[in-house]
Amino acid sequence: MWQKSARYLDSNAGAGLDPYVRKKLIEILQTEEFFFANPSSRHRLGQKVQQHLYFATETVAKCVQAQANQLIFTSSGTEANQTVIQSCRSNHDAWVVGGGEHSSTYDYFLHLPKTAEVSLLADGSHDWTALRDVLEVARTQGRKKVFLSLTWVNHETGVITDLAVLRQVIQSSGLEVTLHLDAAQAWGKIALDFQSSPAQFVTLSGHKIGAPAGTGVIWARNPAQLHPLIQGSQGNGLRGGTENVLGILGLGYAAEKVDPLQYQSTVAPLRNEFENALLDSGILHRVWGKEALRVANTSRISFLNFKTYQNWVELLDLRGFAVSHGSACKSKVVEPSRVLLQMGAAEGEALNSIRVSFSASVTKQDGIGLVHAIREIHSLKTSEARP
Repeated sequence: MWQKSARYLDSNAGAGLDPYVRKKLIEILQTEEFFFANPSSRHRLGQKVQQHLYFATETVAKCVQAQANQLIFTSSGTEANQTVIQSCRSNHDAWVVGGGEHSSTYDYFLHLPKTAEVSLLADGSHDWTALRDVLEVARTQGRKKVFLSLTWVNHETGVITDLAVLRQVIQSSGLEVTLHLDAAQAWGKIALDFQSSPAQFVTLSGHKIGAPAGTGVIWARNPAQLHPLIQGSQGNGLRGGTENVLGILGLGYAAEKVDPLQYQSTVAPLRNEFENALLDSGILHRVWGKEALRVANTSRISFLNFKTYQNWVELLDLRGFAVSHGSACKSKVVEPSRVLLQMGAAEGEALNSIRVSFSASVTKQDGIGLVHAIREIHSLKTSEARP
């Protein structure tokens, strides 16, 4: 049953190293003999490495409509999220987090006092009425400065946050709201303009767009807000240690290739054909977030009429299809998806669900083949359930 060649349909967990990025990194390693030099060194070799970092920083900044001096590179999106939260702890008196946030943010908030949670609607969008109510409670309690953290694109459903409505809710609250947007799943899939967003902080993860794993980004509208942190040589003194030169340079090369319109035109038909084929299969299922505006590649599916977990991910893997149960950071623990439960899913629906995330390298045949594999597993599991 095991298939040697797997079809990779889990790009939300990691897009894989882009061929262009791989080519450019190999090229520079083969031609630049000085690349061992420390970019903080004042000699010519160190400063030449620093020039490469400058190129990468400028490229990333241009990609997201930001200024280069507003970017701080980190080791991951998780570090970026938690650095922003940690650095704002001392100067905020209320905390608000979305119920559908990535675990790197949501779990961190569990340790903070006076945290309120903004729930999700059935279509996966944020409950703006609930957010207004939370902010009003904070105001009546005498809170002055509120830290709010939301995803720009939900990591499980692909639902896009309406920033225009979010801006209006914040402006009408009468509070000083510091907004953090986790844009890890937005980068490369939709056009990003950090300067025009209502956020003070936006965080990114490099391996979601084809850069090497181990690179993340913090964008700070005012980098001084990130104090106090460990002092060092990175990010205008905002992060300690020596820069991950190859990782950051790979991030710059990946940012060069970001083209959301081309991505959408290539990937959306693959996702839509897969969902239509699954609908035609007759298998009872639900596509979460289908009623809302989603990014082009993400399909979150629940299989209905199962009460206990039916190991879909493992069985699909045996048939040569790599999908996920949810966030890769939680993949070792099979439990009902917190995001789907927030959206009103029954426990069985939240357990018996998979996230399929397409990429430009996927073919129509991969999606159709996945439906055939799902049908085979579904037939097997329903026959096992019969008395």
